[in-house]
Amino acid sequence: MYDFTLKGELNADIQTVYNAFNNPSVIHQWFAPGNLVVSQFVSDFCIGGNYRAVLQSPDGFQQTIVGSYQSIIKDEHLSYTWRWDDTNDITKVDIRFYQTPNANTRITLCQSGFYLEQDMINQQYAWLACLEKLSLATRHYASAA
Repeated sequence: MYDFTLKGELNADIQTVYNAFNNPSVIHQWFAPGNLVVSQFVSDFCIGGNYRAVLQSPDGFQQTIVGSYQSIIKDEHLSYTWRWDDTNDITKVDIRFYQTPNANTRITLCQSGFYLEQDMINQQYAWLACLEKLSLATRHYASAA
């Protein structure tokens, strides 16, 4: 099995960053890498609740992610399963949020359970692209609050 861990710091307070992982209007801004967009996001944001995200490319091709929330600790931790709708491979996403002394937010994102190394590498690159968009979305979201 393969896994990866990404760490970063966002220029936004912890509530803004945490909410970006569960507020559909913010998720639509960042939860798709590159030129993909989130065309649909449905979530029952509670432990045991399910989510479904549809990512769409400019040519109309769609990919769907489904999963369920396993742990939710407000402003501290999220854990959920992740499965591309066209596979049976389930991975786990684990995110920790930390407030820094300068009111920024550090996150540690781990995704584990990949059967193929190439799938893990592809997902890692996708997360990096998404987190870049998240940085812009949370900056905008924080200044609008």
